[in-house]
Amino acid sequence: MQEQSKLFPDHRRLSGERYTLDSFRTAYGLSHTEAERLFEKFGPSKRELDLLMRARQDPRQFLNF
Repeated sequence: MQEQSKLFPDHRRLSGERYTLDSFRTAYGLSHTEAERLFEKFGPSKRELDLLMRARQDPRQFLNF
């Protein structure tokens, strides 16, 4: 199966407002290692990282798509 980070074109990860690694880590109370892993995999897009974190907190909200 194709790696999830490869499913979205790079332009989506680069558009819109961006997090810095430290601001992302602080916003979600993540360890440096976990924030860095997610940041590298999904890029700095605030929109995409916020969606990811919402899905991690309550995956049920995304089951009805």
